[in-house]
Amino acid sequence: MSDYLKHYQMYDFHARCVVVSTKEIIQTLKARHELDPITTIALGRAISCVAMLASTLKSEVDYLSCTWRGEGILEKVYAECNGAGDCRGYTTPESVAEELEIEELMPEKVGDVLGQVGTLTVSHGRRDGTSSPYSAVIEFMNGEIASDVARYLAESEQIPSAVAAGVKLSPSGEVLASGGVLIQKIAGTNLDEKIVTDIETKMIESLNISDRLAAGSSDEEILNFLTGKNGKHSVLLERSLQFKCTCSRERMSAALIMLGEEQIRQILDEFGKIEARCPFCANTEKFRVEELTLQ
Repeated sequence: MSDYLKHYQMYDFHARCVVVSTKEIIQTLKARHELDPITTIALGRAISCVAMLASTLKSEVDYLSCTWRGEGILEKVYAECNGAGDCRGYTTPESVAEELEIEELMPEKVGDVLGQVGTLTVSHGRRDGTSSPYSAVIEFMNGEIASDVARYLAESEQIPSAVAAGVKLSPSGEVLASGGVLIQKIAGTNLDEKIVTDIETKMIESLNISDRLAAGSSDEEILNFLTGKNGKHSVLLERSLQFKCTCSRERMSAALIMLGEEQIRQILDEFGKIEARCPFCANTEKFRVEELTLQ
């Protein structure tokens, strides 16, 4: 099944729910960036969360991005999605395993590799340049991605929310499932906040979203599990999700030209070539000096 986003109304329009499946996107990113298991899980959770946050965007020029910056081995996780469901992202470094000392053990949790101390920046913007991006910054909850997003929604947007995201890998590293669930009270309604709190508790104690998706559970089955008999709901929006990068040779060339002639010549002298690599899709383009308008 292709990746998807489904946006529901619940409790007579007093709450909304978003369910996403991002397996194909994460498998693509894993292969392009040669991610190891822990960075695959980190980026998978981030892509799922940013897709859910972007579910209210209406146009492909509208985008939302999330950046986690920590003090651990995993320095940065970036994820982005627009109103058309186009997703992209990367981690720095791409493989935590390569940063470990020989005798060091691989951390088991995303929060451990991010360091559990850091910041989450959520930015909204438009690609057509008609408005300046708006950003909000909070400190990590624990670096486990979904809980950080829930904290952002509670602190920056003051919306009680329950958020879950997960990635399941096979023993060989294949992505078996990736996805997430977001349930939140709609502002201005009189929904008892305890309902959202109870759902959040159920997510923490009983819901393993990646296991359920890998086992073939549908979004309807996941919602029914979380909300029980009183959880009547209806679909407001369905959207496909896909990996898409906006890079081009022309943009890479423009970025290199901005470095200036002196720095470009230094790169050429040091490495014997001039090339640029897109951090999102990992495509690499080589350039001749003449293409960069150097004399």
